[in-house]
Amino acid sequence: MRVEFGQPLEAVGILLTASMVGYLTSSFLSGVIASRLGNGRMFLLAVGLMLIGILGYATAQSWGVMILVALITGIGNGFIDGGLNAYVAAYHGARTMNWLHACFGIGVTIAPLVMTATAEGPGWRWGYLGIATFFVVLVGVLVLMLVSWEPPVSASSSVSAPQRRAAIMATLRSPLVWLSILMFMIYASAEVIPGQWGFDIFTQVRGVDQPTAGTLVSIYWGTFTVGRIFFGFITPRFKTTVLQRVCILAMVFGAAWLWINPANTGLIGFVFLAFMQAPLFPLFVLDTPHVLGAQRASFAIGFQVAGAGFGAAIGPSIAGVIGQTSLESILPFLLLMTVILFVLNEFLQRASVSHIAATAERVRLGGD
Repeated sequence: MRVEFGQPLEAVGILLTASMVGYLTSSFLSGVIASRLGNGRMFLLAVGLMLIGILGYATAQSWGVMILVALITGIGNGFIDGGLNAYVAAYHGARTMNWLHACFGIGVTIAPLVMTATAEGPGWRWGYLGIATFFVVLVGVLVLMLVSWEPPVSASSSVSAPQRRAAIMATLRSPLVWLSILMFMIYASAEVIPGQWGFDIFTQVRGVDQPTAGTLVSIYWGTFTVGRIFFGFITPRFKTTVLQRVCILAMVFGAAWLWINPANTGLIGFVFLAFMQAPLFPLFVLDTPHVLGAQRASFAIGFQVAGAGFGAAIGPSIAGVIGQTSLESILPFLLLMTVILFVLNEFLQRASVSHIAATAERVRLGGD
């Protein structure tokens, strides 16, 4: 793309920024839009926007159009991400949630292979045209399945506009909601930092050769998919809060292992860290109705997903600033992120229990 449009290497940042702006905006608003249109119509709108954006990539003749379609694609992506997480949290269990995120891992593994093959063959535009055909099929499937989304559509249609606005404002005023958004930001930062900076740390600090370091980073991201499939089988057997606590503590251990690097085994800690992180995002989303209440969850999950997107963007940037002195200093920063994550999760769990107990007491006294 860069060569064809005569752009410098850093121009990719403009595309990524446009896509991220669209993603953050739509994922933040996904709960609001779903409450107005219903989930089925929102997903149809989202996939339609994605189709327009992908066809735009395939046919754009100017750099300005490329930036515009990046924004459009980001908007569609945000609606899908925020909306699907909220829908699965409301109507499905831990297994489905983990497998939903495992499918994301499969997609981001396959897509670069498809684009590389077409870029080396008929050209990168054909890669987008090929992907667009899948979205055409997906639009058709969603049209046929609109009736299947009827329960959430019926629920949302029974809520008046003033009630909906009041629920949104109540959600945004809740300190627990903002703390949960912060927790998602911290988690996403801790997830992306090792994948973003691992190659440089291994090659420039740990003396690992480049092919091995590249393989390790690929294994890191691939482990998320494997881990989510694995945890999809076992999570229904355990309490969500217990799994969260165990996995976050294991993250702290893995980050410390990677930093301290005892007997040069930090590479194992790197992969262990990825495996124990794998189920956390799905578990956090799934637990949102319990922590914040079912009424707030439909809106809050969109806010949380937007927070995670922001954390995934800003966390590695902060790590890069810290690493200007020494790349090794990124690792204690990563460890700090995991500790903060543990503290935030514990606080939210305890606050939600206290809130539920207080609400039940008010109901009991009111009934008396």
